[in-house]
Amino acid sequence: MGFSREIFYIEECKLSQALELDLGVFDDRVQDLVQSTHEEPIIQESIHFIVEKHIAGKPIRIFSREGAIAITRSLEEIGIVNQTTIKSVLTLVEQYRIEQIDTRVRRSIYEHSSSLLVKNQRHWLSYQDVVKIFQTNEKRLALAMDYIRRSDNPMILHEDVTKIKEVICFSLSGLEKLSIELSLNLRSKQRREYCERVGEVAPPVLEFLALAPSPTDSQIDSAVRYVKNQNNKCCQITGATRDKYYNPTLQLVGHHLYDKNHYRFLANEPDNIIAICQEISDDFHLWNGGFNKSCTIDNFIEYIEWKYPEKHDKILMLYNRRSVLYLKLTHLQPTLPYGE
Repeated sequence: MGFSREIFYIEECKLSQALELDLGVFDDRVQDLVQSTHEEPIIQESIHFIVEKHIAGKPIRIFSREGAIAITRSLEEIGIVNQTTIKSVLTLVEQYRIEQIDTRVRRSIYEHSSSLLVKNQRHWLSYQDVVKIFQTNEKRLALAMDYIRRSDNPMILHEDVTKIKEVICFSLSGLEKLSIELSLNLRSKQRREYCERVGEVAPPVLEFLALAPSPTDSQIDSAVRYVKNQNNKCCQITGATRDKYYNPTLQLVGHHLYDKNHYRFLANEPDNIIAICQEISDDFHLWNGGFNKSCTIDNFIEYIEWKYPEKHDKILMLYNRRSVLYLKLTHLQPTLPYGE
């Protein structure tokens, strides 16, 4: 089923660990709360949790922040958990909240780092890319630069900011100063928190991108051919193949689950490629906002759940693939938490 990962993001295994409950015991407690005889159930599906899938008939739940807190309070009332455990749950909820922000920051950096270059042992990004990474506008960034210029810790020329081919560029230390200024002075708390995390997340991501392997077009084409042949030139969603009588015009394409422009380092990974009909590929990109818009496996899963909700085995395959790709991303960037 489709669900908002901005609302439901707390894994039941981690919540049960924070509550110091065996997962089986935790399952029983949740079921008791769902089936409560109160006028309204204490815990409700689609409000406090969703069922992501089933394993051997048992539901795998993903909880919302409200759901995690509601369960904790209910268990506190009957003496199952104590104040120390409650603090552990609140810490877990906050950790997930920060990871959600970090995920948005990483995605923004992936999508807006085409200007990245290393010069004089420093990583530089153009003014335009920095505006987009901070999700602000040129006027507000200029105002931030002015505030920093008049502060006790101004930008240092050629260390924090410089001009490369007449384009203003910022280094990692320059990004950090912008991050601090924006996190202190923006009106919106949500925006302040986002800009604060840019200063933490950007350095390891940009350092990684500067060193990341960039496969050639021929290497990418070879990986696509491998995936098509491995699946007998069959669409991995519909099962359709090119046929003289029924599908004479069917075209099979290699779709990159993390798009090859913004996630180039994954472009020749077979696990990141799925063989699908050209029609599905075109329809997905139009649904997602256009062929030039960045996409991830989460976007593709959401599309398939909407377009082909009956394809349970294919949806499960994509969720399994998502786990594999998250592990690859974690391996490539071991300092960064994943799990959007």
